[in-house]
Amino acid sequence: MNLQEKISWMESKKSKNMDLVDYREIMDRYLPYHKKLKKIQVAGTNGKGSTCRWMALMLEELGYQVGVFTSPHLIVHNERIQINETMISDSDLERLFDQYQNVFIEHQMTMFEMDLFLAIAYFLEKRVDYAIIEVGLGGRLDATTALDYDVTVLTNVGLEHTEILGDTIEKIAQEKSGIFKPGVLAVCGEDKPQAQQVIEQNVRAKRIPFYYSYLPEYKKVGKKYWIDSMDGILVFDQPFYQMKNFILACDTLYHLGFRLRYNTLQNAIDHFVFLGRCMILRKRPLLVVDGAHNLDGINALVTSIKTWQGDIYFSVLKEKDAKHMLDVLTSLQGQIHLVNFSSDRLYPLETLGFEVLSMEEMEKRLQMTHQRALVCGSLYFVGEVLKWFNSK
Repeated sequence: MNLQEKISWMESKKSKNMDLVDYREIMDRYLPYHKKLKKIQVAGTNGKGSTCRWMALMLEELGYQVGVFTSPHLIVHNERIQINETMISDSDLERLFDQYQNVFIEHQMTMFEMDLFLAIAYFLEKRVDYAIIEVGLGGRLDATTALDYDVTVLTNVGLEHTEILGDTIEKIAQEKSGIFKPGVLAVCGEDKPQAQQVIEQNVRAKRIPFYYSYLPEYKKVGKKYWIDSMDGILVFDQPFYQMKNFILACDTLYHLGFRLRYNTLQNAIDHFVFLGRCMILRKRPLLVVDGAHNLDGINALVTSIKTWQGDIYFSVLKEKDAKHMLDVLTSLQGQIHLVNFSSDRLYPLETLGFEVLSMEEMEKRLQMTHQRALVCGSLYFVGEVLKWFNSK
Protein backbone atom coordinates (compact mmCIF):
# COMPACT_ATOMS: atom_id res chain seq x y z
CA MET A 1 0.00 0.00 0.00
CA ASN A 2 1.13 3.55 -0.68
CA LEU A 3 0.50 6.30 1.88
CA GLN A 4 -2.87 7.34 0.48
CA GLU A 5 -4.06 3.73 0.55
CA LYS A 6 -2.89 3.44 4.16
CA ILE A 7 -4.78 6.61 5.08
CA SER A 8 -7.88 5.29 3.29
CA TRP A 9 -7.55 2.07 5.29
CA MET A 10 -7.41 4.10 8.52
CA GLU A 11 -10.41 6.19 7.49
CA SER A 12 -12.43 3.02 6.85
CA LYS A 13 -12.08 1.88 10.47
CA LYS A 14 -15.24 3.11 12.16
CA SER A 15 -16.01 0.33 14.60
CA LYS A 16 -17.03 0.97 18.19
CA ASN A 17 -14.47 2.85 20.29
CA MET A 18 -12.55 0.68 22.72
CA ASP A 19 -12.77 0.94 26.48
CA LEU A 20 -10.60 3.75 27.87
CA VAL A 21 -8.84 1.38 30.26
CA ASP A 22 -7.90 -0.87 27.35
CA TYR A 23 -6.68 2.09 25.30
CA ARG A 24 -4.60 3.34 28.23
CA GLU A 25 -3.04 -0.12 28.60
CA ILE A 26 -2.04 -0.10 24.92
CA MET A 27 -0.48 3.34 25.32
CA ASP A 28 1.37 2.21 28.46
CA ARG A 29 2.69 -0.87 26.67
CA TYR A 30 3.85 0.63 23.37
CA LEU A 31 4.42 4.31 24.26
CA PRO A 32 5.29 4.16 27.98
CA TYR A 33 6.90 7.60 28.04
CA HIS A 34 3.56 9.27 27.22
CA LYS A 35 3.14 9.71 30.98
CA LYS A 36 6.12 12.11 31.05
CA LEU A 37 4.80 14.26 28.20
CA LYS A 38 3.28 17.56 29.34
CA LYS A 39 -0.23 17.60 27.90
CA ILE A 40 -3.23 19.93 27.69
CA GLN A 41 -6.67 18.51 26.80
CA VAL A 42 -9.33 20.70 25.16
CA ALA A 43 -13.02 19.75 24.89
CA GLY A 44 -16.15 21.72 23.99
CA THR A 45 -18.88 22.18 21.41
CA ASN A 46 -17.19 25.07 19.60
CA GLY A 47 -13.78 26.72 19.68
CA LYS A 48 -11.72 23.64 20.57
CA GLY A 49 -9.39 23.86 17.61
CA SER A 50 -9.03 27.63 17.87
CA THR A 51 -8.24 27.46 21.58
CA CYS A 52 -5.60 24.81 20.85
CA ARG A 53 -4.12 27.07 18.17
CA TRP A 54 -4.04 30.13 20.46
CA MET A 55 -2.25 28.23 23.24
CA ALA A 56 0.23 26.75 20.78
CA LEU A 57 1.05 30.18 19.34
CA MET A 58 1.63 31.68 22.79
CA LEU A 59 3.86 28.81 23.89
CA GLU A 60 5.79 29.01 20.62
CA GLU A 61 6.29 32.74 21.21
CA LEU A 62 7.88 31.77 24.54
CA GLY A 63 10.30 29.45 22.72
CA TYR A 64 8.66 26.08 23.35
CA GLN A 65 8.22 23.27 20.86
CA VAL A 66 4.50 22.48 20.80
CA GLY A 67 2.69 19.49 19.34
CA VAL A 68 -0.98 19.90 18.44
CA PHE A 69 -3.45 17.10 17.70
CA THR A 70 -6.78 18.21 16.19
CA SER A 71 -9.56 16.85 14.00
CA PRO A 72 -11.06 16.74 11.46
CA HIS A 73 -8.62 17.70 8.73
CA LEU A 74 -9.77 19.97 5.90
CA ILE A 75 -7.42 19.14 3.03
CA VAL A 76 -4.90 16.42 4.00
CA HIS A 77 -4.83 13.92 6.85
CA ASN A 78 -1.42 15.19 8.02
CA GLU A 79 -3.10 18.39 9.33
CA ARG A 80 -4.22 16.44 12.40
CA ILE A 81 -0.66 16.13 13.73
CA GLN A 82 1.47 19.29 13.83
CA ILE A 83 4.51 20.66 15.64
CA ASN A 84 4.96 24.43 15.68
CA GLU A 85 2.40 24.78 12.89
CA THR A 86 4.20 22.31 10.61
CA MET A 87 2.29 19.18 9.64
CA ILE A 88 3.81 15.74 10.06
CA SER A 89 5.57 14.84 6.80
CA ASP A 90 4.30 12.08 4.53
CA SER A 91 7.45 10.07 5.23
CA ASP A 92 7.10 10.34 9.03
CA LEU A 93 3.39 9.54 8.92
CA GLU A 94 3.98 6.48 6.73
CA ARG A 95 6.96 5.30 8.79
CA LEU A 96 5.04 5.48 12.08
CA PHE A 97 1.98 3.84 10.52
CA ASP A 98 4.13 0.94 9.27
CA GLN A 99 5.77 0.63 12.68
CA TYR A 100 2.46 0.28 14.55
CA GLN A 101 0.01 -1.13 11.99
CA ASN A 102 0.03 -4.57 13.60
CA VAL A 103 -0.93 -2.95 16.92
CA PHE A 104 -3.84 -1.18 15.21
CA ILE A 105 -5.03 -4.41 13.59
CA GLU A 106 -4.66 -6.52 16.74
CA HIS A 107 -6.73 -4.09 18.83
CA GLN A 108 -9.21 -3.14 16.07
CA MET A 109 -8.64 0.58 16.57
CA THR A 110 -10.81 3.26 15.01
CA MET A 111 -9.26 5.95 12.82
CA PHE A 112 -9.38 8.46 15.69
CA GLU A 113 -7.68 6.05 18.09
CA MET A 114 -4.95 5.40 15.51
CA ASP A 115 -4.48 9.11 14.83
CA LEU A 116 -4.12 9.89 18.54
CA PHE A 117 -1.65 7.02 18.97
CA LEU A 118 0.43 8.26 16.01
CA ALA A 119 0.34 11.83 17.33
CA ILE A 120 1.67 10.81 20.75
CA ALA A 121 4.34 8.61 19.13
CA TYR A 122 5.44 11.53 16.93
CA PHE A 123 5.45 14.07 19.76
CA LEU A 124 7.56 11.76 21.91
CA GLU A 125 9.97 11.11 19.07
CA LYS A 126 10.41 14.85 18.41
CA ARG A 127 10.63 15.61 22.14
CA VAL A 128 8.07 18.40 22.18
CA ASP A 129 7.81 20.50 25.33
CA TYR A 130 4.00 20.47 25.32
CA ALA A 131 1.30 18.49 23.53
CA ILE A 132 -2.12 20.08 23.09
CA ILE A 133 -4.78 17.45 22.47
CA GLU A 134 -8.25 18.23 21.10
CA VAL A 135 -11.10 15.92 22.12
CA GLY A 136 -12.81 14.17 19.23
CA LEU A 137 -16.41 13.90 20.47
CA GLY A 138 -17.92 14.54 23.89
CA GLY A 139 -15.29 14.02 26.54
CA ARG A 140 -16.07 11.40 29.17
CA LEU A 141 -15.64 8.43 26.82
CA ASP A 142 -13.35 10.02 24.23
CA ALA A 143 -10.05 8.23 23.58
CA THR A 144 -8.12 11.36 24.54
CA THR A 145 -9.45 11.05 28.10
CA ALA A 146 -7.46 7.84 28.58
CA LEU A 147 -4.32 9.99 28.92
CA ASP A 148 -3.05 12.09 31.83
CA TYR A 149 -3.01 15.90 31.59
CA ASP A 150 -1.49 18.90 33.30
CA VAL A 151 -4.73 20.80 32.65
CA THR A 152 -8.11 20.08 31.07
CA VAL A 153 -10.02 22.82 29.25
CA LEU A 154 -13.74 23.02 28.43
CA THR A 155 -14.56 25.79 25.93
CA ASN A 156 -18.37 25.68 26.03
CA VAL A 157 -21.43 23.44 25.85
CA GLY A 158 -24.01 23.45 23.06
CA LEU A 159 -26.58 21.13 21.53
CA GLU A 160 -24.63 18.93 19.14
CA HIS A 161 -24.33 15.17 18.56
CA THR A 162 -27.51 14.85 20.62
CA GLU A 163 -28.07 11.27 19.44
CA ILE A 164 -24.82 10.31 21.21
CA LEU A 165 -24.29 12.85 24.00
CA GLY A 166 -27.89 13.55 25.04
CA ASP A 167 -30.64 15.94 24.01
CA THR A 168 -30.27 18.64 26.68
CA ILE A 169 -27.57 21.12 27.67
CA GLU A 170 -27.37 19.41 31.07
CA LYS A 171 -26.73 15.95 29.60
CA ILE A 172 -24.10 17.25 27.19
CA ALA A 173 -22.42 19.23 30.00
CA GLN A 174 -22.21 15.98 31.97
CA GLU A 175 -20.46 14.23 29.07
CA LYS A 176 -18.07 17.06 28.26
CA SER A 177 -17.09 17.79 31.85
CA GLY A 178 -16.27 14.08 32.09
CA ILE A 179 -12.75 15.08 31.02
CA PHE A 180 -12.17 16.58 34.48
CA LYS A 181 -10.08 14.34 36.73
CA PRO A 182 -9.49 14.44 40.49
CA GLY A 183 -6.66 16.80 41.36
CA VAL A 184 -6.09 17.96 37.78
CA LEU A 185 -6.39 21.69 37.04
CA ALA A 186 -9.47 22.58 34.95
CA VAL A 187 -10.41 25.81 33.16
CA CYS A 188 -13.83 26.50 31.62
CA GLY A 189 -15.27 29.13 29.29
CA GLU A 190 -18.94 28.09 29.56
CA ASP A 191 -21.36 30.76 30.82
CA LYS A 192 -24.83 29.15 30.58
CA PRO A 193 -26.21 28.63 34.14
CA GLN A 194 -27.78 25.23 33.38
CA ALA A 195 -24.43 23.94 32.10
CA GLN A 196 -22.45 25.57 34.90
CA GLN A 197 -24.59 23.82 37.51
CA VAL A 198 -23.72 20.38 36.12
CA ILE A 199 -20.06 21.28 35.64
CA GLU A 200 -19.75 22.55 39.21
CA GLN A 201 -21.33 19.37 40.58
CA ASN A 202 -18.62 17.36 38.81
CA VAL A 203 -15.93 19.71 40.07
CA ARG A 204 -17.08 19.42 43.69
CA ALA A 205 -17.42 15.63 43.51
CA LYS A 206 -13.87 15.21 42.18
CA ARG A 207 -12.27 18.02 44.23
CA ILE A 208 -10.81 19.68 41.17
CA PRO A 209 -8.84 22.96 41.17
CA PHE A 210 -11.23 24.81 38.86
CA TYR A 211 -11.45 28.26 37.26
CA TYR A 212 -13.86 30.02 34.92
CA SER A 213 -12.54 32.21 32.13
CA TYR A 214 -14.16 35.64 31.71
CA LEU A 215 -13.74 38.33 29.07
CA PRO A 216 -11.78 41.35 30.34
CA GLU A 217 -12.66 44.97 29.60
CA TYR A 218 -12.61 45.67 25.87
CA LYS A 219 -13.74 48.34 23.42
CA LYS A 220 -14.65 48.06 19.75
CA VAL A 221 -12.74 50.53 17.58
CA GLY A 222 -13.73 50.26 13.93
CA LYS A 223 -13.42 46.59 13.00
CA LYS A 224 -10.95 45.84 15.78
CA TYR A 225 -11.18 45.32 19.53
CA TRP A 226 -8.99 46.97 22.15
CA ILE A 227 -8.43 44.65 25.11
CA ASP A 228 -7.07 45.79 28.47
CA SER A 229 -4.01 43.86 29.59
CA MET A 230 -1.58 44.39 32.47
CA ASP A 231 1.09 45.75 30.11
CA GLY A 232 -1.06 47.82 27.75
CA ILE A 233 -3.87 47.74 25.21
CA LEU A 234 -3.95 44.67 22.95
CA VAL A 235 -5.25 45.31 19.42
CA PHE A 236 -7.39 42.30 18.48
CA ASP A 237 -8.29 42.10 14.79
CA GLN A 238 -10.01 38.71 14.78
CA PRO A 239 -13.79 38.01 14.87
CA PHE A 240 -15.42 38.54 18.26
CA TYR A 241 -15.98 34.82 18.87
CA GLN A 242 -12.21 34.32 18.63
CA MET A 243 -11.73 36.73 21.54
CA LYS A 244 -13.38 34.22 23.88
CA ASN A 245 -11.05 31.46 22.64
CA PHE A 246 -8.04 33.77 22.96
CA ILE A 247 -8.88 34.75 26.56
CA LEU A 248 -9.57 31.12 27.50
CA ALA A 249 -6.14 30.18 26.15
CA CYS A 250 -4.54 33.05 28.10
CA ASP A 251 -6.31 32.07 31.33
CA THR A 252 -5.34 28.41 30.94
CA LEU A 253 -1.66 29.21 30.53
CA TYR A 254 -1.85 31.71 33.41
CA HIS A 255 -3.22 29.02 35.75
CA LEU A 256 -0.43 26.70 34.57
CA GLY A 257 2.03 29.29 35.87
CA PHE A 258 2.93 31.23 32.71
CA ARG A 259 3.12 35.02 32.88
CA LEU A 260 2.32 36.22 29.38
CA ARG A 261 3.72 39.64 28.52
CA TYR A 262 2.27 42.14 26.07
CA ASN A 263 4.60 41.26 23.18
CA THR A 264 3.86 37.55 23.50
CA LEU A 265 0.11 38.16 23.35
CA GLN A 266 0.17 40.77 20.59
CA ASN A 267 2.50 38.64 18.45
CA ALA A 268 0.14 35.68 18.85
CA ILE A 269 -2.79 37.86 17.75
CA ASP A 270 -0.85 39.22 14.78
CA HIS A 271 0.17 35.75 13.58
CA PHE A 272 -3.08 33.87 14.23
CA VAL A 273 -4.38 32.01 11.18
CA PHE A 274 -6.57 28.94 11.48
CA LEU A 275 -7.41 27.04 8.33
CA GLY A 276 -11.09 27.34 7.42
CA ARG A 277 -12.10 29.66 10.27
CA CYS A 278 -13.32 33.08 9.08
CA MET A 279 -10.63 32.76 6.43
CA ILE A 280 -10.34 35.16 3.50
CA LEU A 281 -9.45 33.19 0.36
CA ARG A 282 -9.83 36.08 -2.05
CA LYS A 283 -10.16 39.84 -1.56
CA ARG A 284 -11.66 40.91 -4.92
CA PRO A 285 -14.38 39.86 -5.07
CA LEU A 286 -14.32 38.84 -1.42
CA LEU A 287 -14.50 35.10 -0.73
CA VAL A 288 -14.69 34.02 2.93
CA VAL A 289 -14.90 30.46 4.28
CA ASP A 290 -15.87 29.59 7.84
CA GLY A 291 -16.24 26.14 9.36
CA ALA A 292 -19.22 27.06 11.59
CA HIS A 293 -21.10 23.75 11.62
CA ASN A 294 -23.75 23.95 14.34
CA LEU A 295 -26.30 26.45 15.62
CA ASP A 296 -23.99 28.06 18.20
CA GLY A 297 -21.23 28.35 15.62
CA ILE A 298 -23.53 29.98 13.04
CA ASN A 299 -24.82 32.40 15.69
CA ALA A 300 -21.23 33.39 16.53
CA LEU A 301 -20.36 33.80 12.84
CA VAL A 302 -23.40 35.98 12.10
CA THR A 303 -22.69 38.14 15.16
CA SER A 304 -19.19 38.75 13.76
CA ILE A 305 -20.36 39.70 10.24
CA LYS A 306 -23.66 41.50 10.92
CA THR A 307 -23.16 43.88 7.99
CA TRP A 308 -22.54 41.10 5.46
CA GLN A 309 -23.89 41.67 1.95
CA GLY A 310 -23.32 39.00 -0.68
CA ASP A 311 -24.00 35.41 -1.64
CA ILE A 312 -24.05 32.68 1.02
CA TYR A 313 -23.18 29.10 0.05
CA PHE A 314 -24.27 26.66 2.74
CA SER A 315 -24.06 22.92 3.20
CA VAL A 316 -24.56 20.82 6.31
CA LEU A 317 -24.45 17.28 7.66
CA LYS A 318 -27.65 15.38 8.42
CA GLU A 319 -27.19 15.29 12.20
CA LYS A 320 -27.18 19.10 12.45
CA ASP A 321 -30.03 21.54 13.15
CA ALA A 322 -30.04 22.77 9.56
CA LYS A 323 -33.37 24.62 9.63
CA HIS A 324 -32.48 26.80 12.61
CA MET A 325 -28.97 27.40 11.23
CA LEU A 326 -30.58 28.72 8.03
CA ASP A 327 -33.01 30.84 10.06
CA VAL A 328 -30.00 32.60 11.59
CA LEU A 329 -28.26 33.05 8.22
CA THR A 330 -31.36 34.68 6.72
CA SER A 331 -30.76 37.66 9.03
CA LEU A 332 -27.81 38.57 6.78
CA GLN A 333 -28.22 40.56 3.57
CA GLY A 334 -27.57 37.94 0.93
CA GLN A 335 -29.01 35.18 -1.20
CA ILE A 336 -28.62 31.69 0.25
CA HIS A 337 -27.61 28.80 -2.02
CA LEU A 338 -27.41 25.21 -0.76
CA VAL A 339 -24.62 23.03 -2.13
CA ASN A 340 -24.42 19.27 -2.56
CA PHE A 341 -20.96 17.89 -1.85
CA SER A 342 -19.79 14.31 -1.67
CA SER A 343 -20.62 12.90 1.77
CA ASP A 344 -22.70 9.96 2.96
CA ARG A 345 -23.65 12.16 5.95
CA LEU A 346 -25.07 15.05 3.88
CA TYR A 347 -28.38 16.58 5.01
CA PRO A 348 -31.26 16.15 2.49
CA LEU A 349 -30.86 19.71 1.23
CA GLU A 350 -33.84 19.59 -1.13
CA THR A 351 -36.15 19.58 1.92
CA LEU A 352 -34.94 23.00 3.13
CA GLY A 353 -36.68 25.27 0.61
CA PHE A 354 -33.68 26.93 -1.06
CA GLU A 355 -31.95 26.56 -4.42
CA VAL A 356 -29.63 23.52 -4.42
CA LEU A 357 -26.43 23.61 -6.48
CA SER A 358 -23.82 20.99 -7.29
CA MET A 359 -20.21 21.67 -6.30
CA GLU A 360 -19.41 22.27 -9.97
CA GLU A 361 -22.19 24.87 -10.29
CA MET A 362 -20.99 26.68 -7.17
CA GLU A 363 -17.39 26.64 -8.40
CA LYS A 364 -18.41 28.19 -11.75
CA ARG A 365 -20.36 30.92 -9.96
CA LEU A 366 -17.46 31.68 -7.64
CA GLN A 367 -15.14 31.99 -10.64
CA MET A 368 -17.46 34.26 -12.63
CA THR A 369 -19.12 36.35 -9.92
CA HIS A 370 -18.45 39.95 -8.97
CA GLN A 371 -20.41 39.37 -5.73
CA ARG A 372 -18.93 38.83 -2.30
CA ALA A 373 -19.36 35.21 -1.19
CA LEU A 374 -19.46 33.38 2.16
CA VAL A 375 -19.06 29.59 2.43
CA CYS A 376 -20.15 27.93 5.70
CA GLY A 377 -22.14 25.16 7.41
CA SER A 378 -19.69 22.26 7.56
CA LEU A 379 -15.95 21.82 8.06
CA TYR A 380 -16.05 19.03 5.48
CA PHE A 381 -17.76 21.35 2.97
CA VAL A 382 -15.21 24.08 3.66
CA GLY A 383 -12.47 21.48 3.14
CA GLU A 384 -13.84 20.65 -0.32
CA VAL A 385 -13.93 24.35 -1.23
CA LEU A 386 -10.34 24.79 -0.03
CA LYS A 387 -9.21 21.84 -2.17
CA TRP A 388 -10.93 23.35 -5.22
CA PHE A 389 -9.53 26.82 -4.57
CA ASN A 390 -5.97 25.52 -4.09
CA SER A 391 -6.16 23.48 -7.31
CA LYS A 392 -7.05 26.46 -9.51
